[in-house]
Amino acid sequence: MSKFAMNYKNKFEIDTAGTQDPKDTTKATWAPLAAGISGVTPAANETDDNTAYYDGNGFPDTDVTGKRITLAFTGHRVLGDAAQDFVASKFLAIGSSLKTLGRWTNPDGSIIVASITMTAIVPMGGNANAKQTFSFTMSFNGKPIMTDKDGKTIEYDLDETTTASGTISTGTDAGKTQTPVQNG
Repeated sequence: MSKFAMNYKNKFEIDTAGTQDPKDTTKATWAPLAAGISGVTPAANETDDNTAYYDGNGFPDTDVTGKRITLAFTGHRVLGDAAQDFVASKFLAIGSSLKTLGRWTNPDGSIIVASITMTAIVPMGGNANAKQTFSFTMSFNGKPIMTDKDGKTIEYDLDETTTASGTISTGTDAGKTQTPVQNG
């Protein structure tokens, strides 16, 4: 048995109904982003504050103050696939019609749901004797909602991560118990 997790075990979906509230997914129509997708590249696009303090002897201290999460999907165009057809139909769109929900289910069972904007849509292209290309970027809008495999919300704040069990796992309060916020 391999000790490495396979990427295909991540499940990505897009809401083809165009709903935008990650706290209420009851009206979402989820379509898997799988057929024709050969690669997914996540990025955190962090905003850093690098401030030098006197007690650092001229060397700065770095704090991450924000993140812009994106998932870049690449592959080949599959005509008739609900997810790809939905994304491709937005090639000429601007504004709020590019917004919907995205859902990422990790192999461990945790789920991330976010309001997203579809950007950099490439509905086709390539050489005449090649498969059509397909790509787009799923750009998260605001703070995503993450739940563990049991459906308990995992809350992230500015300084620490609180696990679903309520135990703070990072920062100065690591090991202390805090009541987590429940979703739904």
